[in-house]
Amino acid sequence: MALTSGTQLGRYEILSPIELRIMLVLLAGVVVAKAEKKDVCVTGWVSDESCGAEHRKAGGEDCVKKCIKGAPHLNPEWTAQRMVFVTDGEPALWVVENPEALEGYEGKHVRISGQLDSDNLTVRVSKTTPIDKENQVR
Repeated sequence: MALTSGTQLGRYEILSPIELRIMLVLLAGVVVAKAEKKDVCVTGWVSDESCGAEHRKAGGEDCVKKCIKGAPHLNPEWTAQRMVFVTDGEPALWVVENPEALEGYEGKHVRISGQLDSDNLTVRVSKTTPIDKENQVR
């Protein structure tokens, strides 16, 4: 028995090659649409994945730097952590895709511009502006 379009195999119908291609194109469109990134400009704190929102005030710079770098030579469980950005207000935690863009701002309060991937909770930073103690952008 040759299987052709419209042939039923049990309770399933076999798709023609054209129908299959159309389905794949539509499915790929859904995947691409879901992965879109959104431009953002927000204020928050540069932290590490382990401490996260614990460093939402001045004074945590050394801890954040140490956690990002890690120190397995001191303790095998102290592995390097990914850099994260913790937003002000209701804190959201985003993994920074390009940590070199925030180098020197570890533990600091900053305003960032970039692209947020809300599906993966990541941000790619394009611009960083430090915020001074009076919450004023420098």
